[in-house]
Amino acid sequence: MKRHPPSYQNLQRKKPNIQKHPKEQWAMNLAQFTEIPIAKLYVGKSNVRGSAGDITELTKSIEEEGVLQPILVRPVKDRYEIIVGSRRFSASKAASLKSIPAIVREMNDDEAIVASLTENIQRGDLEPEEEASAYKRLYESYRSYRKMATVLGIDESRIRRVLGIMELVPKLRKEVRRYAAPSERDKGEAIPFEHATMIVEAFRTEEIKRLPEAEKAAKQVEIAKAIAPLRQYEARKVVDRFKMFPEKSIEIIKEEALASETGIAIRVYFIPKIARLLSKAAEDRGMSMEELVPIACEEWLKQVGYVGRMD
Repeated sequence: MKRHPPSYQNLQRKKPNIQKHPKEQWAMNLAQFTEIPIAKLYVGKSNVRGSAGDITELTKSIEEEGVLQPILVRPVKDRYEIIVGSRRFSASKAASLKSIPAIVREMNDDEAIVASLTENIQRGDLEPEEEASAYKRLYESYRSYRKMATVLGIDESRIRRVLGIMELVPKLRKEVRRYAAPSERDKGEAIPFEHATMIVEAFRTEEIKRLPEAEKAAKQVEIAKAIAPLRQYEARKVVDRFKMFPEKSIEIIKEEALASETGIAIRVYFIPKIARLLSKAAEDRGMSMEELVPIACEEWLKQVGYVGRMD
């Protein structure tokens, strides 16, 4: 028989940790701790997780230790809808448990979505599509990203970023994953969330906004394909260079940005006058001297004919 930590028996009745909407008076109902039969539980539309994912390790843990943290549910007729804890619920069923510890709380639909979303954001295991879907549902009630951010306890920029990434997905024709596997990235099947974030932020800069619409759409796809297999710091270098030179081809931008990764290091000393001019030129272009010097050398070699002669 599975035993639960003694602290469960001492759980106090408490108010839900949900802030009030400025234009609504939400009922702040007391929570109740209890054991609920598995047969009376179900995962409904208020749970923002679309899938329980791999529960192998969690099932093994529950078989050995029991459920170490109660799930959060709300009563619906003669059953209980799971708001937080769908993975624990699935793993408990797989472990053949008959009941599971739960905190029962009266909640309306918006409160339920907020509770589920807040918990999963804190855990950091929501896929962008799941998070964006929850934001869209909440927006129907709040009509303000600022109010949503206040209730969820997050920055408004996070909401806009996630929604912006999901608008980008159809253009990329690939999935955006919180943690995309290297094999998926190499095959062009998926792009990491952080990489997609870089692209969304880059296309909000004034330099890139000035590109023709057709060119912008094409370059979104090209740069996504270019950075998908790269490590995060490499992807950042490519995107930063794209923001500086959006008129260049993505292929050239990637080559220039990663030149230090594949190039040859040469120690060079400049006379102070030239060093100052290089520093000024780099500053004017929003670059570092380390980035500017290889470009300046290549341009000079092209002008005097060495590049064409040696290719």
